Amino acid sequence: MIQTTRLVALGKLGRLRVLCISEVGWLDNNTLLGDVKAAGGMSASQYQLAWPPFGTLHAENAAGVSALIEAEELDGKVCRLLFDTGWNSAWMERRFAQEGVDRLLKRGEIAALIISHEHFDHFWGIGATLRLCPGITIYVPEGFRSEGLDLIKRQGHTGKVITTRPGEALQLFPGAAVVQFPVQTLLQVQGENVLYFNVANRGITVVTGCGHGGVLNLLDYAREKLEGGDRLYAVYGGLHISPFEEWDEARQRTVDALRTYGISRLGCNHCTGIKAVQAIIAAGLPVVKGTGRNGSKTDLFIGNGDVLEVPSADQRDG
Repeated sequence: MIQTTRLVALGKLGRLRVLCISEVGWLDNNTLLGDVKAAGGMSASQYQLAWPPFGTLHAENAAGVSALIEAEELDGKVCRLLFDTGWNSAWMERRFAQEGVDRLLKRGEIAALIISHEHFDHFWGIGATLRLCPGITIYVPEGFRSEGLDLIKRQGHTGKVITTRPGEALQLFPGAAVVQFPVQTLLQVQGENVLYFNVANRGITVVTGCGHGGVLNLLDYAREKLEGGDRLYAVYGGLHISPFEEWDEARQRTVDALRTYGISRLGCNHCTGIKAVQAIIAAGLPVVKGTGRNGSKTDLFIGNGDVLEVPSADQRDG
């Protein structure tokens, strides 16, 4: 008998809105790379670096990555998630205030904080979140180091910490799931959480922090594992194609392969790289541009304060 694998049913949402709070992990590449080299290179532990909040080394270079996700269920109920919490607490507190995220956190209107992965620019600014909402539920990928878990405790967390398991689609609410990819990446960081949303009559939207697992693998997971995954509507986040603006044939092949997925909206930022977005646009893919404001480096990115919308079925797809 031929056995078939049953696809995971996420349920459906009415609409989705992703607000980029900040996509600027750090301000200057050379300063960051110099610090890493002095600490032993990319194979060293990030906890060997005396960056904030563990020290003051080049604190002025620290910013952070974070997004607010607003998902409307079919019955009209709105669920909000904070996806990553940045690096420099002062930077994040300012960005939270500018976008009204501080008020949502204080009122307990954000259901959970999803940490995509343990890298400093996505996680070390957690104090900015916990000072506003110490009891928030936090999701971390399996492989989180003891130093990271200790940081969560030291910053005053009083809520649950939920560990995601590799490859499992853990439903957060109808139409939304988090999936952990078991990657081992730079600075001894393991595991990365990726979010998948299914909007009725639109399809799947993938939200990623850095996409260390490979953007094509993230898309293939939806196609192969998720019900409705054959219709990929949008992608948001860091696609990790050219994080330090390097370029070669392999990266170009990744861009060329993206054309085969039928994506309607690409909201690139952070570690995607400017060269990569330029190549994606040249390939004819539907990049949603930003405004280049609030400290963002380019209007080719969905940058700080910009929004990626997945409209409801009765809204114009424009």
